[in-house]
Amino acid sequence: MRDSKNLALMFLLGAFLTGGVLGFTANRYMHRDQVCTTGATTSGLLNILSERLRLSADQQHTVDSILDERSRQYKKEIEPIRPRMEAIKLNAREQIRRVLNEEQKREFQALIEEMSDTNRNDRDD
Repeated sequence: MRDSKNLALMFLLGAFLTGGVLGFTANRYMHRDQVCTTGATTSGLLNILSERLRLSADQQHTVDSILDERSRQYKKEIEPIRPRMEAIKLNAREQIRRVLNEEQKREFQALIEEMSDTNRNDRDD
């Protein structure tokens, strides 16, 4: 019985770590150049490039178009795998909940909400 519990815990830990690694990797990939599919982040990068490179108005307009197109391409490529990534994340969360007591479940949910708010705020900035 103890061996099966240990095996189950190892499986859950593996699933949790795998989900974390996948999420971290996807996040790093999407934000590698401080640009993802949101216009706010693209605008932030455009501002940085404009200041550092002293872009003219025409150059800013052209670079903005290039960044918009890149964002559209990123979004097009990530959309097909987004549901699978979401399913992996939700499955790992459910498995984690199964090993938590009620108080830990409430704290886990609060942590998830905090992380979601932080990610949402990062995209809005």
